[in-house]
Amino acid sequence: MDNSPLESKPEPLVRNFRKAANLTRIYRCANTDPLGTLFLDENEADRITVSELFDINTPEHILLNNAGLILDLRSDSERKELLAQAWMTKAPGGNIETKFYDRDDRRREPSSIYTPEDSSKRFVYRIDVLSPKRLFEYMVQTWITDPLQKAQYSFSAVFDTQKLHEMRMDVLNSKGIQGTYEAMLTTSGEELLAALKSITEFLENNTSGDVIVHCVKGKDRTGLVIMLCQSVLGIDDAAIVADYHKSESLLLKGEGSAAAIASLQQMQTKGKLNKKFFSGSPEIAMISTLAFVREKHGSLHNYLDHIGFDASWRKRFIATMDGSTTSTSRGIKSESTNMVPLQSKL
Repeated sequence: MDNSPLESKPEPLVRNFRKAANLTRIYRCANTDPLGTLFLDENEADRITVSELFDINTPEHILLNNAGLILDLRSDSERKELLAQAWMTKAPGGNIETKFYDRDDRRREPSSIYTPEDSSKRFVYRIDVLSPKRLFEYMVQTWITDPLQKAQYSFSAVFDTQKLHEMRMDVLNSKGIQGTYEAMLTTSGEELLAALKSITEFLENNTSGDVIVHCVKGKDRTGLVIMLCQSVLGIDDAAIVADYHKSESLLLKGEGSAAAIASLQQMQTKGKLNKKFFSGSPEIAMISTLAFVREKHGSLHNYLDHIGFDASWRKRFIATMDGSTTSTSRGIKSESTNMVPLQSKL
């Protein structure tokens, strides 16, 4: 490889990267696998060359050098393992080890749980938040209420897998993005708890080093984890929704206005997932999600209690945040008063 200084900087490899609003040392982004393209032909001596390609505040520099805990919320099928290992094992800031959270295997393998001792190393903690199995079980238990439709679903599950797939896609299209968030919050509490605890333990044990939360696009699974972190601090709805919605402008450049994307929900092809509509992050999706949590649990803090991130854990998380930032500058309100009339914006 030619180690001569490069005159031009490469295009950003990691999309939708930004500091999570009102949170200290927590960043959010899309898929990090493209970083691996920097290292496929690299050797140990070339790390410094890659490190010099990126300015200190770029996503690539932060990920390669500063990140101490990276939460990868994807499933295995969504990951390009060769690229992931390429950058994790050759990152200029030091090798990054991997842990896998599994709600079943963890009971037999304690080493799969992220612990305070792990915070002294760099880790990618893989937590599959969107389980298709749990999603579809929730679908048939909660969303498919018509007896005839239930019967058709059960029949197709045994005798017609193509019809079953089409039925599932139709239900997902009808529920929209907020429906998948509802399902994840309801069925993946253990995974969300593991994410929140690992963030807290890393920040407690490190005065430097950053937390990165990502999935495929950095808006859905990532958006839920970031929303829960923000809710611990009592960040008001307007700030949470704005931070979530920002993904739309970063991911959909040149693909039409937010209104045009939203209108695609009505332009569905029966039996096929409306991928264009699901690619957005409309304000109404997070507004509806916050409303769902309050309707079902009474408050966001009650939901956190429900999944196990109780008051003692929330106190620990709050203590990791920058004490010099006042409640006013964070946009913090009490949980009982943080419902704001955002619907007027839509």
